Amino acid sequence: MAGKILTTSVPKPSINLPAAVNRTAALTGRSPFQVGRGVLRAMLTGQKLTPVDYFVQGAWLGDAAEFVGGTSNLLLNESLQAAGHANLTGLLNDKYLTGLVLEANGFPVPALKAVFATDRSFGPLPTLKTAEALADWTSDASNLSAFAKPVDGSMALGSVPLRAGAAGLVDIGGRQVDVTALAHEVAQAFPQGWLIQELLKQPAEIEALIGPGVGTVRVVTLWEAGGPRVMYAVWRHPAVGTWVDSAIFGKPNIGCALDPMTGEVVQAHVGDLFKGKPITHSLVTPELPLIGYRLPGWPEVVRICNEAHRLFPAHALLGWDIALTDRGPVISELNSNPLHMSYQRAFKRGFLHPEHVARLDAARALMRSRVGEKAAK
Repeated sequence: MAGKILTTSVPKPSINLPAAVNRTAALTGRSPFQVGRGVLRAMLTGQKLTPVDYFVQGAWLGDAAEFVGGTSNLLLNESLQAAGHANLTGLLNDKYLTGLVLEANGFPVPALKAVFATDRSFGPLPTLKTAEALADWTSDASNLSAFAKPVDGSMALGSVPLRAGAAGLVDIGGRQVDVTALAHEVAQAFPQGWLIQELLKQPAEIEALIGPGVGTVRVVTLWEAGGPRVMYAVWRHPAVGTWVDSAIFGKPNIGCALDPMTGEVVQAHVGDLFKGKPITHSLVTPELPLIGYRLPGWPEVVRICNEAHRLFPAHALLGWDIALTDRGPVISELNSNPLHMSYQRAFKRGFLHPEHVARLDAARALMRSRVGEKAAK
């Protein structure tokens, strides 16, 4: 839509299938017929990948049955959640309520400044119920800087930083837009809630590597025999010149595979596994290496995620988005349906490899023992 300010939908990946088959044949030494047969098999068996999934998610690199796509990812995660009243997915999808629960239990979350919502109440927070009220609040430079995102959303859609701009304008990440137009767009797209919270700032050493846009660490924890443990971690960087670590602007972002024990970057990839490429150094400051870099405060990141998971015993697997800030790790968001495609891209292997499958099966059985034999989906 011409003049649209917010990004509210993810660009749909597309692929030229004949060209992709031929390129894969050249890269792998398989014949085009063999590659085409592999695509068809992946569509009909295993995780039932789409042709786009097959190439973009890297299933052509190995055993396609180990790779998940969007649909199989959701079904897998749902199998690790309790059914019925014990299931807290609705709460976990609500960033406002989840933040309250985490903060009340002593875990670090972004401070809230205000919320836009047409009907809902948000306690003592300033609740802006009209587009005019939102425009007035955003026009007051004393309220900024801030970061805004939907109460119930994913992929960073509808998320923007807010900084003071010229008269009648607000800066949303290097671009000044009309504050009234932004407010009316928010009112139309997110009447159920648009959180306005503090603008988190990363340490200087991290900004030098990835730029000022916050790159969160996706930490996936799995409730195993000894309690929640980190299953994997991926450090996601915004595409250069953007402000969120999701590839919603049509530009490839970066995924760094982390050693879950140390927080060290062991490999990094920009873009998807078909059109993208591995990298070794920062794209912001090319002389700085990414490989071998250890994220600061990693033991605290692990402690926060593992301990916070214990608040939700009916969920065997959870995804945490951790912002590394100048005041330490902060839980930016909590996800009941983390996208394991980030693992596949960063680690260059299917999420459902034998070691993961064994751990997931054991965690699923343990969850049943916690919440009841018939509770698992």
